[in-house]
Amino acid sequence: MKAKKNIGRREFIKNSIFGALSGGVYLNSLNRTTIIKNFSIEKESNKKNKEENVEYRKLGNIDYNASVVGFGAMLTNDPSVLERALDMGINYIDTARSYKGGNSEIMVGKVIKKRRKDVFLTTKNKQRSMRTIVNDAEESLKALGTDYIDCFLAHDLTSKEQAVNEDIMSALEKLKKEGKARYIGISAHSSEAEIIDAMINSKFYDLLTVKYNYRSDEKLIKAVERANKAGIAVVAMKVMGGKWWTYIITWRRGYTGHKMEDLNPCQAALKWVINDKNIATTISSITSFQQLDENFSIMGSKFSWSDRKTLDKFARLTDKLYCRMCGECSGVCPENVNIPDIMRFLMYADGYGELELGRDSYKSLSFNERASKCIECNHCVVPCVNKLNIKERMLRAHSKLA
Repeated sequence: MKAKKNIGRREFIKNSIFGALSGGVYLNSLNRTTIIKNFSIEKESNKKNKEENVEYRKLGNIDYNASVVGFGAMLTNDPSVLERALDMGINYIDTARSYKGGNSEIMVGKVIKKRRKDVFLTTKNKQRSMRTIVNDAEESLKALGTDYIDCFLAHDLTSKEQAVNEDIMSALEKLKKEGKARYIGISAHSSEAEIIDAMINSKFYDLLTVKYNYRSDEKLIKAVERANKAGIAVVAMKVMGGKWWTYIITWRRGYTGHKMEDLNPCQAALKWVINDKNIATTISSITSFQQLDENFSIMGSKFSWSDRKTLDKFARLTDKLYCRMCGECSGVCPENVNIPDIMRFLMYADGYGELELGRDSYKSLSFNERASKCIECNHCVVPCVNKLNIKERMLRAHSKLA
């Protein structure tokens, strides 16, 4: 089911110059231009909310208009939060076979059972052989209670070679031909620019879910622009840049909302992403009505000077905590410690406040990949291009997640 047609268009919104802030090094390409489209949806009489403004964008070459604020279900426990999101006009849902040990798909399936045609549903798995990808996808269909997935993704690819892997592509093609997936795509946390170019050259994929936020470098920003021009729908995840807000307030710096001028850095970060017209939609993980309302409220609002100041200050506070997932440390450790994944799992625990997710993810690593080896290491030889203290991060991860 397509979203309702656009009934109005605001003027081009141009960001003011950021040069006055010395922290511009952290805020790549914040002087972007975006077109804000306002859509009005009429609520059913039995719904709590009255008419609201919702912004929709076309998903690349896919014949569908998605709300620019989508719903990431990775951490969602309460189905009523997703129900309310759909009532508000959000129509893009992202889940995965592995989320919540499979319970995420079950929860999503129950919520959309009577409104399947009202949503664009994506799921994904981390399998790599043709047989296991297809088998897991069929398990997803059962869990979701549907006979088709709008877009099925090969999850967490890490190289351009994987993007054109014969087994992966054959599995996706099979799902599409059999009508089990209407469209196919990739999700990626690292090596994104190389993966994007491989996707474009293959002319095979419809959609990309990619880590994208105000800390993204120019290489990725330009690659996302190329993907959009090629008709690939670009869906932004990890849009908050690691969050860290509660962590900073509670444990590290003692900052308060007042000292941050009562501005929410998570909302500012989401506005930065939506400000980029190359992004079709976003999938921030939503766990509460408060998060839902905060995300929803920023649609249709321009990225402001106050947002710039908030992100600049927040980037400085978290600069030595946030892993950019650039992948430069991958395979560098002579002891084969899986540094990129461990950094991401630590972000789940410290940045998102999801300790259980961080621990479960850490346990999925083989013993040889874990950071226990770092305890006896006298000298870490792995450099970080963003100047994070790798050994300190690894020791913290192991002590907290093991």
